[in-house]
Amino acid sequence: MVSVAGKPGLHKIIGKGASGLVLESLDGTAKRTITPLSQKVSILEDISVYTIDGDVKLSEVFIKMDEADKAGNFVLLTKDANGDAIKKWFEAIVSNFDKERVYNSDIQKMSNWFNLLKGKVDFNTKPESEETEKSDKAEKKSKTIKPVKKVEAKAKPSKGVTKTAITSRKMS
Repeated sequence: MVSVAGKPGLHKIIGKGASGLVLESLDGTAKRTITPLSQKVSILEDISVYTIDGDVKLSEVFIKMDEADKAGNFVLLTKDANGDAIKKWFEAIVSNFDKERVYNSDIQKMSNWFNLLKGKVDFNTKPESEETEKSDKAEKKSKTIKPVKKVEAKAKPSKGVTKTAITSRKMS
């Protein structure tokens, strides 16, 4: 899942073309577009939220939202909510978020993204990239290095130099 600068909503990467990524919208229309190489594309797995203690991955925030939703404590964030209401809403999910560095627009995006992904994604499963990264590391460890065969090089005279020229130099 990716977010594209200048395009609302979330998208799924379908493929890669010569001029950019081929994306499919997750808003239900399944509209496909090609992003130019110059357009900023953010992978959701790489996004994190600033907290007082450090950063929290967006996937962890989605898990907390999902838990609150399943418990019945989750209230949707409305578009016309004021700044204080937005911060209070998010504080119920991530109590130690950095109020100066996390903007209201960021919180609204996260809320919209959660609503788009709800029912389409199991938030408690690990993303594919983490699983493939672990298997890649294990595969690299299991590979053995094969010894290189030694090849003896025979000295050959360079082009243009004949044997007679070499012997005549030694004589003089």
